[in-house]
Amino acid sequence: MKIAPIPATPNEIAQQLADLGVRSGDLLMVHASLKAVGPVLSGAGGLLQGLLSAIGPGGTVMGYAAWDRSPYEETLNGATLSEEERSNWPAFDPANANVYPGFGMFNAVLARQPGARRSAHPDSSMVAIGPLAETLVSPHALGDAFGPRSPVDRFIAHRGKVLLLGAPLDAITVLHYAEAVADIPGKRRVRYEMPLLDADGHKVWQKTEEWDSNGILDCYAIEGEPDAVERITRDYVATRKPARGKVGNADCYLFAARDIVNFGIEWLERRHGASAR
Repeated sequence: MKIAPIPATPNEIAQQLADLGVRSGDLLMVHASLKAVGPVLSGAGGLLQGLLSAIGPGGTVMGYAAWDRSPYEETLNGATLSEEERSNWPAFDPANANVYPGFGMFNAVLARQPGARRSAHPDSSMVAIGPLAETLVSPHALGDAFGPRSPVDRFIAHRGKVLLLGAPLDAITVLHYAEAVADIPGKRRVRYEMPLLDADGHKVWQKTEEWDSNGILDCYAIEGEPDAVERITRDYVATRKPARGKVGNADCYLFAARDIVNFGIEWLERRHGASAR
């Protein structure tokens, strides 16, 4: 008979995070794989409890929530919905919208916490809890997904740390900021529409244009090949040796956001800037 593993407790998670380098008062952007972490008492809620215990009441946690009904693919670069589909598609409401399930259960739990705040960009919405939550998530307009004026911009400015809890190296969202601001020619843009609520609570479809976070250059948008985020992170891990350790069963990393973003900007400009041609 197979014996089930003993779940880690929130206190044990908090201690492992402290061993990794998480400190009281930290601002963390978390990318978590619950499968990689393994069993935790109370599941994703217990993992969050351990995180909040590690950073204390002065700390803040942010996650990438997105939206499970985002019509990004349906309206991408000229694609259209029928009038009936447009009429029936729900408007994005940060207070009630579900998170995109592809980013894991942890962010869904984070979004449901009392006091959690969520940004107003449907496809790239962020959710945060803690003293800096409102500062981080607002404003977040269409056109400002991950670059200047975005929650990621403010997260970097407040000296946040990126915590990978068993998540893959291509999960580091803050590197989309590096892609947005790097001075390299030929960066890819995408156009799409989102249904928003206006000041009177009516649904309006708004068009926008953003940097392509699925491949900032053509060479990083090849299906099955690593994108720029993954390649930058691999090189950063190999050369800068960020904090690394175990939380539960997961291999985890802790990055200073400003440092890895600066590394990413230099990495992109060295390979693809005007002087590299």
